[in-house]
Amino acid sequence: MNEQQLRKLPKATVHHHFDGSVRFETIVDLAKHNSLDLGVKDNDQLYQKVKVRTPMTDLQSVLDTFWTTQKVLCNYEAIKRIAFENVEDCFRDGVKLAELRFAPTFISEGKNLSNDEIIEAVLDGITQGMDKYPIQIGLISIVPRSLDLEKNKLANLDIIKYKKSHHKSSDRLVGFDLADDEESTDPSLWAPLALEAREAGLQVTVHSGEGTKAEYVKTSIDTYGAKRIGHGIAIVDDQNILDYVKENNIHLEICPTSNWLTNCVPSLREHPIGELYKKGVSISINADDPQLMDIDLVNEYLVCHKYWDFGAQDFHKINRQTTEHSFLDDDIKQAILKQFF
Repeated sequence: MNEQQLRKLPKATVHHHFDGSVRFETIVDLAKHNSLDLGVKDNDQLYQKVKVRTPMTDLQSVLDTFWTTQKVLCNYEAIKRIAFENVEDCFRDGVKLAELRFAPTFISEGKNLSNDEIIEAVLDGITQGMDKYPIQIGLISIVPRSLDLEKNKLANLDIIKYKKSHHKSSDRLVGFDLADDEESTDPSLWAPLALEAREAGLQVTVHSGEGTKAEYVKTSIDTYGAKRIGHGIAIVDDQNILDYVKENNIHLEICPTSNWLTNCVPSLREHPIGELYKKGVSISINADDPQLMDIDLVNEYLVCHKYWDFGAQDFHKINRQTTEHSFLDDDIKQAILKQFF
């Protein structure tokens, strides 16, 4: 299958950080319009700073890239624009259902920007996108483990407030996610936030088993009530936990290129997505932070076709599984399944 064929292929994606995926021209435009200092002397230097194209050698390099992009998420208008453009980018990849995730505490860090402004802008941006394009969008709120617990608690409450609000797209707030280094904090610290989210009708996914051991995946399922796992590729090394994931119908949101760029796998060819798929684990194919990593979702399909010989039937099965495990309302999922998968 070639790129043109794969672009036309209907797709579903559920692991896409919109606050880590800002078009380069948008970064340039917003920095100029808002007089932002991004610490570079020209656009060539900026491009090198905001793109990750080869495996990173240290965590700080990754963080520098994220925090440079974070600066342009500076007000309601900028955030709404970026949310809309992420919907548009998904549509251009052939996506029919997408879940975009964002972290209010990450976006607001170092700025005079309220959670309400951020959430409102995201909701308005995806609403604009869905009004223009035939695509269904869900939103997942991220709690970054590395940021302030009290600020994360407030952001969680504000997400829940908007979920219960009369905003046109309040029903699109569907998920809760824990991200960042899972080894540095006690899992029980975040359990009350996950419970609070579940009780408000949000479903849970957790970044786990990415660059850590398989047992973290089981902990995420048992402690937070996770129905999906972001990445989770470490389970390939532990048959008992792999079986546990299958028995509990846990879905893995897999991002091949991202795992290579963050040194979770030594090469794309050695990524375990093919083995996990063959062993019957429910998986999706995702681009994670596509603009930051200078890829798109079609690139990930090309990678899967090239290295693991995934074909049209495999992609159809994977996208059906992805849609079935989406956190969007059942009527939306059933309509997508009936029309495309």
